[in-house]
Amino acid sequence: MSAPARASLLHGGWQLESWSLIHDDGRPDAHPMGPDARGYILYTPQGQVSATIMRADGSACFAYAGRYEVADGAVYHSIELSTDPALVGVRSTRHIALDGDRLVLSGPDFAAGTGRTQRIAWRRA
Repeated sequence: MSAPARASLLHGGWQLESWSLIHDDGRPDAHPMGPDARGYILYTPQGQVSATIMRADGSACFAYAGRYEVADGAVYHSIELSTDPALVGVRSTRHIALDGDRLVLSGPDFAAGTGRTQRIAWRRA
């Protein structure tokens, strides 16, 4: 499937199922916003992405927005705005696993050398 066709499958809103950090050393998965975190990611046909994830009790929130492109089975997020200023200007890589209305994005942590990868599961909203 071509990159534009694959990108069109992402268009719209997706509701968070889970956000896990998977440690290379075998430690149990971590959940940065808790195992019951809530959130959305939105992909527009014009190439914008916006993601917001918060703790279920509303005590903490992580969000970013920017541009995205799809190539070679991955989506690349170029972060322009973020609640974490260190992420502004970062280009993240997320491998795409799409099965019907379920989307799993996985890839390296935002910072190199952390010894962990991210796995974020979404369901079409």
